[in-house]
Amino acid sequence: MKQALASVIANDKIAEDVFVVRLEEPDQARDVQPGQFVHVRCGSDNDPLLRRPLSVLRTGANPVNKLRASHYEVMYGVVGRGTEILSRARAGDLVDVLGPLGRPFKIERHARHLLLVGGGVGIVPLVALAEEAIRRDVSVTLLCGFRAVSKVFPADRLPAEVEYHVATDDGSTGHQGFVTTLAEEHVAWADQICACGPVAMLKALARLERPRALPVHIAMEERMGCAMGVCLGCVVPTRRGPRRVCRDGPVFSVDEMGWT
Repeated sequence: MKQALASVIANDKIAEDVFVVRLEEPDQARDVQPGQFVHVRCGSDNDPLLRRPLSVLRTGANPVNKLRASHYEVMYGVVGRGTEILSRARAGDLVDVLGPLGRPFKIERHARHLLLVGGGVGIVPLVALAEEAIRRDVSVTLLCGFRAVSKVFPADRLPAEVEYHVATDDGSTGHQGFVTTLAEEHVAWADQICACGPVAMLKALARLERPRALPVHIAMEERMGCAMGVCLGCVVPTRRGPRRVCRDGPVFSVDEMGWT
């Protein structure tokens, strides 16, 4: 973990109210792993006061995506004042970033068919994980649900090797309905599942009929104050008692959550 002033290389709008900011900070880019996040100060002079936890989309530590080794990308939705300020950042600006933070995804040693399930901006850590899987010659199917076509993550920002399926609430593109319905059709193919998205989606995924030995790992999305395990603002209940998403997660086994 390192606190640093990362230089903005680009800050591009890729969908409705969704941006990808590319940052240059060699130590953070080298160390971050799929599923980890950074804690970003969006404004200046402690306004807004709290940093925003943002998952890392892609990193130059993975040669699959051809980013420079010193670069990494963060994707975020504009949902409030902090992210609105960040959306105005331009090339050459400096952003105060703490990270990488949290427990990452791990691809199981035996995995050859990786099923990724995302909801909205929950696709973010799954892109980095897909690139890592491709590097290891693991087949990847990525399923993601969005509210409408205007929110869909562009397919051209994924490795060509990834099989990508989209669900939308309004049926404006892809499957109309929940992404977990698509997941039902792919469970038999997978030997590992990883997911990130709203809790309701993750609970539905946990209830899917699946082989007992099929590992399912999820990345939790929670509001955070400190992101270092001190404030306890991101605690979630698990079978092992209260756990901090920032330090004990954000990646958990779905069986830890007690939803099944």
